[in-house]
Amino acid sequence: MNSRLKSIHSVLKQRGLDGLLVSLPANISYLTESLSRDAYLLVSLKENIYFTDSRYTEEAKVFLKDNALLRECNGFVFKHIAEAILSLGLKRIGFEERYLPFAEFVKVKECARGRFNLIPTHSIIEDKRQVKDDQEIIKLRKATRITVLALEHIKQFLVSGVKEVEVVAELERFIRYQGARASAFDIIVASGPNSSQPHHLSGERKLKDNELVLIDMGVDYQGYKSDLTRVLFLGKINTLVRKVYDIVLKAQELAIKRIRPGAEMAEIDRVAREYIAAQGYAGCFTHNLGHGFGLEVHEAPLISGLEASAIKPGMTFTVEPGIYLAGKFGIRIEDMVLITTKGCEVISGAIHK
Repeated sequence: MNSRLKSIHSVLKQRGLDGLLVSLPANISYLTESLSRDAYLLVSLKENIYFTDSRYTEEAKVFLKDNALLRECNGFVFKHIAEAILSLGLKRIGFEERYLPFAEFVKVKECARGRFNLIPTHSIIEDKRQVKDDQEIIKLRKATRITVLALEHIKQFLVSGVKEVEVVAELERFIRYQGARASAFDIIVASGPNSSQPHHLSGERKLKDNELVLIDMGVDYQGYKSDLTRVLFLGKINTLVRKVYDIVLKAQELAIKRIRPGAEMAEIDRVAREYIAAQGYAGCFTHNLGHGFGLEVHEAPLISGLEASAIKPGMTFTVEPGIYLAGKFGIRIEDMVLITTKGCEVISGAIHK
């Protein structure tokens, strides 16, 4: 059994649980150390059981090894889960309250018929996923490298008359040739005034000379995600745009300088936010400074003004201050950092200017 599963067994003992029903794909992938699809995982002090159907049993046989028994379920999977719990004599089963849909919870409970209890749990696995191991970091570096290459490649494609969706299509084509499984999320290409919308849906608008193009993208490499934002320019840069760009870049630099083990996450957010406000743009930075990335593109930790937790070595998260002027333009610069024992490494490099 791998060390990740053993660590969950320790948590189960501490919480007085006999088992944990894992339903979030990213959490199952983390515990099995392989990409999981359409499956449930029962982690228990007696036996670990992986439930999937005949579409995935062959691949599961390869990666499960001695970490879990494989249970093929062609039909009503919740009946199989309940029967396995009963056969092991388990009484207190934790479940992921944020990720098990209510309808599925009801089905498992109906199959239990009162013979075991379902106990809501929160962040048992996610807390452990915050600190990446060496193998995870290798994959994250590769995902980041592909993204950086894609952003360099797309510069030659950005010409007046090209549609936002055409830029998206070229990025998606390129990343697959570089080894990515897919984009990590819907790629954002926001030109001109569209860039004032932080999560603009790329559309038919054509790029124009002397405008900016904000690109927010990431890739999925062997299950691990990247997330970068760059602002590129076609022709001359408007004086106000340059001013705002420099403010956002400076806010990011100030925040990154404060990142170190033991620092409070709220402090990092506050440094960038206060600088932007001091430059006259209070209220124009409308989202958190950053978020963790790994098996999910948005995961713990959250770099927020409300998050008092301390930063730890091995964490990976984004640093992405922004200023958005409605109907005019928006600037966001997003990089990815890895926390080291002494500070942090910007694993996405710097291609801002």
